[in-house]
Amino acid sequence: MKYLITLLLTSVSLLYTQGVDSLFYGNSKLLQKNPYGWGYMAGTNGYTDIGKYQRFDVQEPINVVGAKFWMGIVKPVNTPDTITIVFKKTGYGKAYYDSLSGGPGTTITSIKTTIAAFDTGGKGTAFMIPSPFNMTGSLTVPESVFVGIEWSSAADDTFALFADSAKQGGKLFRAWEKLTGTGYTYQRFNEPSNYSWGFDGDLWIALLYKKGLLSVQDELQGTPKNFLLEQNFPNPFNPNTNISFSISTGAFVSLKVFDILGNEVASLVNEHLETGRYSTSFSARTISSGIYFYQLRTGNVVETRKMILMK
Repeated sequence: MKYLITLLLTSVSLLYTQGVDSLFYGNSKLLQKNPYGWGYMAGTNGYTDIGKYQRFDVQEPINVVGAKFWMGIVKPVNTPDTITIVFKKTGYGKAYYDSLSGGPGTTITSIKTTIAAFDTGGKGTAFMIPSPFNMTGSLTVPESVFVGIEWSSAADDTFALFADSAKQGGKLFRAWEKLTGTGYTYQRFNEPSNYSWGFDGDLWIALLYKKGLLSVQDELQGTPKNFLLEQNFPNPFNPNTNISFSISTGAFVSLKVFDILGNEVASLVNEHLETGRYSTSFSARTISSGIYFYQLRTGNVVETRKMILMK
């Protein structure tokens, strides 16, 4: 019976990976250090940067399902810092960029996690978004989307994404960042300014997508009518998965993970939340394979679902 279950779970995993393509521009996997002080170009440094992004130029109709990140270094200080994975539209005007072309604009969707969820062993870490979205680019009129990571200006961890060697960006200037304390908002890595890295390369981020347009419902519009805990995705997973839920009224919300014996493994949410739809990431890097349960509780309402960790 155990053998049959293993075969079934393997088949589910294979079905998940089939049909998912990636758009990736990376060439040479390097950690680009800050040449003017401590830290890294594609991570935390002495210039109080709070975001790094890669632009993707889509030349066919696709359905975006997630992104993959290759983190080269992670050095937490005390509690790992919160990281937000963001998917942004192209914005135009000084509110969004400081270059002569469009930069990171309004957020399409995002996932909150911590820096501890990112692998540094070279395999990269994939994050699947709860609500995939369509892009309708073509060879003649590409559509661009920015994917990156953001963190608080109070973050004290040291971390950095891998990046290419200089001049491997093909003069397309796809690497961007968000600055604070300099009068800038967003700018390219090679922006003609006093605060530019003067670097033409790409960040090691991949856009995950399925070919063709899919019918998707924009679940962020309107007010949720029900209390809903969704199935985690992907499932089975290794080692990261996303959990989404909706609450119809503001309340104190608890979201916890338990092992098969009922022991608490992780507390993902433990705070008052307003009406809306939420998504959080769970990293199972430090626990063993098996069946786990995640439970959402608010007021007198409790809902529990099962998930499977396969390492």
